[in-house]
Amino acid sequence: MRIKFCGTTSLADMQCAIDAGCDALGFIMGVTHRSSDVVTPKEAAKMIRELPPFIEPVAVTHLQETEDLIRLVKDSHCTTLQIQDTIEPSEIDVIRDALPYLKIVKAVHVTDDSAVKTGKRYEPYADALILDTRTREKIGGTGIPHDWNISATIVATSAIPVILAGGLTPENVREAIRKVRPYGVDVHTGVKKDGVRNPERTLAFAREARCALPNSWNEG
Repeated sequence: MRIKFCGTTSLADMQCAIDAGCDALGFIMGVTHRSSDVVTPKEAAKMIRELPPFIEPVAVTHLQETEDLIRLVKDSHCTTLQIQDTIEPSEIDVIRDALPYLKIVKAVHVTDDSAVKTGKRYEPYADALILDTRTREKIGGTGIPHDWNISATIVATSAIPVILAGGLTPENVREAIRKVRPYGVDVHTGVKKDGVRNPERTLAFAREARCALPNSWNEG
């Protein structure tokens, strides 16, 4: 099970995730609502220089304009872009043409059954979907789970990898994975304690996620 830890703001955050055996690290940049975990592209680039091989740096952003997204990726040196807000599917091709090396993950907010249709709309353009929760105030980092039955439907019918996010914690990630069977999981607030990424919770999350399914399923 692939694991992304989001909201990386410091080398201590980064090392905590590395020690837990993460596959990807999310750097939140360019937001439309207040977040304590926002970094600048320059700050992200500085941390990414210290990142060991085989761990993917992900630019997580609320920006919607194509030129802004391309500039964000270039300035931060991320190799994956996670688009949290709405964007025309055809604009994803524009970004891909400008940055051929880039992997693009499109967020789908699971508020009701319409999320299935939304996922299908972006499926031909994105490299993966990430299923997240949103509120009136926030389009990510809510700490609130959504309906995993809808997520399971999206995973079962998707032609591209699907990552599960939204309110995951060490206490519920095993159940979530068994229910949804995603390609990977993404956690942000669920591994925090007193407002910062907690080593014990981070390790516990990784352990629970990786033992959620039999090896035969993961290898298949």
